[in-house]
Amino acid sequence: MRRIVITGMGAVSPLGASVATSWSRLLSGHSGIRRLPDEMVGDLPAKVGGTVPSVPFWD
Repeated sequence: MRRIVITGMGAVSPLGASVATSWSRLLSGHSGIRRLPDEMVGDLPAKVGGTVPSVPFWD
């Protein structure tokens, strides 16, 4: 049998760039889905989506 050790957790999602931030915003009912800027979607029919925030991983 092999053993593994988990030394930490990470999460990067449209809600935030850390486990604590993502979890807190999820429990508060926030959504990471929003209208995307026209320069991002161009002429695509879909205009909403979730993008990962450009913040440090310790937000």
